[in-house]
Amino acid sequence: MARGEIYLSIDSPHVAQLSTLLADERHIDIVLTSSWVNTAGFHCLLDLLPESLRERVVGATVPGNRALRHRLSQNTSKSERLAEDVRRREPQVVTVLESDTRHVPVPLRDEAVIVPKGLWAAGHDDWSRLRRMLSRTSRAT
Repeated sequence: MARGEIYLSIDSPHVAQLSTLLADERHIDIVLTSSWVNTAGFHCLLDLLPESLRERVVGATVPGNRALRHRLSQNTSKSERLAEDVRRREPQVVTVLESDTRHVPVPLRDEAVIVPKGLWAAGHDDWSRLRRMLSRTSRAT
């Protein structure tokens, strides 16, 4: 079974449905892409997640140390950080859940579910597409 990663932008505390969706997909790790990692800190952001998701988070695309906030390049976009993180981690399968297409590198856009109004506004079609995309990791070799 392929190891997969879902890149998740936490934009809402309403992640129960995501937790349920991932319950049977134990081979999927989560990487946070939220700018809140840099603002609030990695561990503070983890505390916002339910235990079932928190235990699967393997990192973030930005440093989570608030003291380093001023050291991050203002010229590095969220999209560039995501692309670099995917290159560094080399997951077999990538799925991105994001609220803004501009934050997803062009080569990864086919691997993304874009919910413009945020995760809390995801509709049935969004969740169905995410479920189909995540099931690819079960079939990958």
